[in-house]
Amino acid sequence: MKKILGLMLSLGSILVAFSQSNLDSVKISSVDLVKDARIDLLVRKQFELNEEAYRNGRHTMPGFRVQVINTNDRAQAMNIKTKLLQEFPDEKTYFLYQAPYFKIQIGNCKTRPDAENLYKKVKRFYPNGSLIIPATIEVRGDSADLDL
Repeated sequence: MKKILGLMLSLGSILVAFSQSNLDSVKISSVDLVKDARIDLLVRKQFELNEEAYRNGRHTMPGFRVQVINTNDRAQAMNIKTKLLQEFPDEKTYFLYQAPYFKIQIGNCKTRPDAENLYKKVKRFYPNGSLIIPATIEVRGDSADLDL
């Protein structure tokens, strides 16, 4: 049994060595590519959709937000969100639910110093429980906002 296995392994290695030496002598001069014409249509359509989404849509990037409250009382969370919208009309507020907690976050800060400035403003109104958290933030499609 061992002799047969040894014979098969040696024959296999001879065939592999022989086939590799034959492949080295063969030169490929050209490759013909055949593709379906519908692929070009799909690629063009996807490009148009991506371009439109880029111009009109929102984009995301890593950044920071200020989390104002983390509570299991929905009414309290809605009340704080309403007050934040009144006190900070230029900042976007977020109402998140991660069972069993409701979280209210504010801002789309690209850098930590920007988040710290917003945190200082929010801290005046909500001194307890506010903190800066890393988040995926939204940025507008304007070229001034996208520093990717």
